[in-house]
Amino acid sequence: MLVCPQCHSENSNNSQVCQQCQTSLTHQTCPQCGHNNPFSQANCSECGAFIGKLWQVILSQPINSDQTNDNLTFDNHYLDLGQRYQIWPLAEKETFKVIATTATHIFYQAQVLDCQPLEKATLQTLVNQVSDLLKESEEDDPTLLWKQMNIPSLAFPYLLLKDLTPIVPEVYDGWIDNETEVILLGDRTHWPTIQDLLINHSLLTLQIIYWLNQMVTLWKSLTVINYCQSLLVEDNLRLDEDQSFGLVKLYPDRPNDPPSLQQLGQLWQSWFNKGGYPATSKLATLIQQVAEGKLNQVAQLRLQLQDLAAEQQMTEDEQLPPQSSPNSRDFVEEELPEFQGEFLSGQLEEIPTTTDIANDATAVLPMELFNLTALGCTDRGRQRHHNEDYFGMKTNVTIRQNNQDTLVEGRGLYIVCDGMGGHAAGEVASEMAVETLENFFAQHWQKDFPDQETILQGILLANQNLYTVNQSNASSGSGRMGTTLVLILVDQTKVAVAHVGDSRVYSISRKKGLEQLTIDHEVGQRAIQSGVEPKLAYARPDAYQLTQALGPHDNKYIQPDIRFLDVVEDTIFLLCSDGLCDNDLVEDHWETYLLPLLSSSQSLDKGMTQLIDFANSYNGHDNITAVLVRVKIRPKVDPKDW
Repeated sequence: MLVCPQCHSENSNNSQVCQQCQTSLTHQTCPQCGHNNPFSQANCSECGAFIGKLWQVILSQPINSDQTNDNLTFDNHYLDLGQRYQIWPLAEKETFKVIATTATHIFYQAQVLDCQPLEKATLQTLVNQVSDLLKESEEDDPTLLWKQMNIPSLAFPYLLLKDLTPIVPEVYDGWIDNETEVILLGDRTHWPTIQDLLINHSLLTLQIIYWLNQMVTLWKSLTVINYCQSLLVEDNLRLDEDQSFGLVKLYPDRPNDPPSLQQLGQLWQSWFNKGGYPATSKLATLIQQVAEGKLNQVAQLRLQLQDLAAEQQMTEDEQLPPQSSPNSRDFVEEELPEFQGEFLSGQLEEIPTTTDIANDATAVLPMELFNLTALGCTDRGRQRHHNEDYFGMKTNVTIRQNNQDTLVEGRGLYIVCDGMGGHAAGEVASEMAVETLENFFAQHWQKDFPDQETILQGILLANQNLYTVNQSNASSGSGRMGTTLVLILVDQTKVAVAHVGDSRVYSISRKKGLEQLTIDHEVGQRAIQSGVEPKLAYARPDAYQLTQALGPHDNKYIQPDIRFLDVVEDTIFLLCSDGLCDNDLVEDHWETYLLPLLSSSQSLDKGMTQLIDFANSYNGHDNITAVLVRVKIRPKVDPKDW
């Protein structure tokens, strides 16, 4: 099967274009010059830019194998018999780099070019089959089925820790050839190392604590499956373009000689010494205690790191009002779930998720805004003759720099309205609501972040203005107009969300995934909230009828939902009319069209175009409007920490 690079739908191997979205399945466009090239091609034939897909290969062979690291070669420069994965770069003799040895096996590393990048990987199909079988049986140990289905054991630790993606890389493909096991991972070798940043760049204490705390928390999960060595290989500890921590690969521990927390402390200490950090600082003292073996418990070390971070922010936090202080609640140490059995023993317990690890690593660290960007777009759709949607957005970002730091101050107002009442009425209502709210917050958001009462006043003002026009037009026999409303206000890492009607706000983040932040104001949802089963609630003919909208009724009938939240990780907010989110479009396709936009390297403009185009092909029956707001954050630091 060929997986479409645009919408990720599956197509037969002989398909030339995707049957869902008509994207080419044979050629790709060079991002440098725009020339079309076959997917199997490594370099653009027009400008020479590299356009291929590289995978990292991990390969293991028994010590008693006929092959050794001196003659590990493959026929025709390909890793597999199907000639899909080509050894990269091409050479007369390909020698794999030895990365680890155990008493029984040698482990190698290399890179391969995927000559058939759209073809679905065999390993993914097998893993999905195991998941389906587990749901139908009482068996809770997937490794037994993995063995039966000939999935390489080399892939087991990655599959067991799949909830820790992207900290732990995801295994893409793999197979067993006689006694040789092969797996393919995403290539992270171009990511910068933490070691390089710590030694060659002046970093702030809280940023360092953030990474060290992530390592300590991950250490606990790796201890369970005997892969702690992964955190002791300097070149294996990397950061992506958003400075998020991740491993290049997993390294097995030596049998009967497991790594110690003291060794991790010694690695940290070597970085501090080479980087010239003050030896008298509290963080340096803490690291020394770990390096000397005086502090050798994971839970205790995590508490020490978190207490140190809290202490550094104490003075600043005391100056903040309690309700807005990033440390206004006490941090409670929570132990991660423990395994009761050994790796592959058949007694596997719940593995800590990425959210567990990330939340434990950041819970005590106050965060600050790093970047705020937004983009809005509206489209008439494929069946409507006019557009009754209207959006408004205003982003203010101020960047202050000095010798020590770059400080970002940003806030924004983002609104989407879906008008109703006919061509003129719907367009007027949505535009009028947006303009009323923009003018209101221009006057009432001078300094302090608007509270719930202020936001409510703005929404009621918009409703009253529309209602007054409706009352005035009633004498002339004109139809009543109305509009739905979703809005968010962003101030640094604080966000307020408000809505009336069935337009929606979603949030997308790496740890929490997709969250719908609004509940549609419609008859079906009201029935569900009253205790009716969802299927029965939406079986009634009026299930999708709105229970609230701006304009048709006076203020006593309007009860907006308003909520406040703090951004604790990089987040994309999507505000949209129902023309986009109908038929579970967002729920079914957010990983394809929205999750990648969390990365700073991804263009919101390009992402928005793809999203609207897909919405038109997937729905297209109504106007389509979307506003994307990307909030990037980092641990909050004080220039005094330099």
